[in-house]
Amino acid sequence: MAGPLDGIRVLDFTRFQQGTFGTVQLADLGADIWKVEQPGGDPGRTLGRHAGGYSSYFESLNRNKRSLCLDLLKPGAVEVVHRLVASVDIVVENFRPGTMDRLGIGYERLSAINPVLIFASGSMFGPRGPRGGEPGYDTIAQAAGGIMAFTTSDGETPHGVQPGMADQTGGAMLAFAVLGALVHRLRSGEGQKVDVSLYGSQIAIQSIHAARAWTEHPLAPPGRSSGVLSHRSLCLDSRWIAYGFLEARHFPKLCAALELDALVTDPRFATPEERGPNHGELVELLDAQVIQRESSEWIERLRAADVPCTVIQNYETIRRDAQAIANQYVHEEEHPVWGPIATQGLVATYSRTPASVRRHAPVTPGDDSFAILSEGGFSPGEIRALADAAVVLGALDG
Repeated sequence: MAGPLDGIRVLDFTRFQQGTFGTVQLADLGADIWKVEQPGGDPGRTLGRHAGGYSSYFESLNRNKRSLCLDLLKPGAVEVVHRLVASVDIVVENFRPGTMDRLGIGYERLSAINPVLIFASGSMFGPRGPRGGEPGYDTIAQAAGGIMAFTTSDGETPHGVQPGMADQTGGAMLAFAVLGALVHRLRSGEGQKVDVSLYGSQIAIQSIHAARAWTEHPLAPPGRSSGVLSHRSLCLDSRWIAYGFLEARHFPKLCAALELDALVTDPRFATPEERGPNHGELVELLDAQVIQRESSEWIERLRAADVPCTVIQNYETIRRDAQAIANQYVHEEEHPVWGPIATQGLVATYSRTPASVRRHAPVTPGDDSFAILSEGGFSPGEIRALADAAVVLGALDG
């Protein structure tokens, strides 16, 4: 069955992570991604490499894409892009702002060729303002966007969350913005330029924390669970569990499951408002009880009580988790070159137009150069001339 974006063609100039994670979302939904790689390939090919040369980094960000290796600095390369853009729906790039314009393939030039084109840029700081033209990547985004300040306690060296998370969230929001522009085009027939910045994305994903801080309410210390709505505790078997009591009905159920019924009527903890100031005392009582038994027993009791809960998992336990497998959240396949591999699965489940993993990432830059150029209207003779001039590289035989 075709995915929801089947028939949508994307000319993809993205590299590294923010942009490529955005376009792999479109690819998983069925879009035909023409990935433009420089000679030598996307620099991301060299990251996350394993024994034998396999890059899990590149595979996870570029599956379901086809590769065109194009030297944008060679005479004639810009004209190749101009011809290809006439037959695509979307262009996505995450170069430093202004790079595409300097190459002659910016929005103004390409939209003159294809007036209904959606041109999406992944930037660092956004299209306007005093820092609009500056470059950046994940670490800079976490630093500028408040993530490092939020996750670092006083006196600590600033640190963020896992490297790459700003790029990943920025990429997801880039895909989200592209889909919004696509819906508008389907309704109006109008293309447009879209920009999604890493900086803005980090502010957006912290909406509740930022809004609270901007309303002058103090924030909880970094790394500390609220104690008002959720907590995490260590069990007898050295595994951690997390559990939540967001709704009023959950706290009595939690206390019953943990055999701490007296907490329900304790005036210090009876309501979320009262639990807040008494956070420290509450978590001490919870932790002291949970450490007495193994995680499996507590999870069984909490699930039976309909209290939101889970064992804290790592990547290996996720890979074996029946829930992840049932929903295709982990994808495993036999790669023709690298053997058994596993990557992230599919985020969305569609009843009529399922997302899918249809092909592995291009093994070498330009694996699909001939096919892409042919579908873009180039004759075999033209392709051969481009190859002879080293404008296009890769697989160039039909």
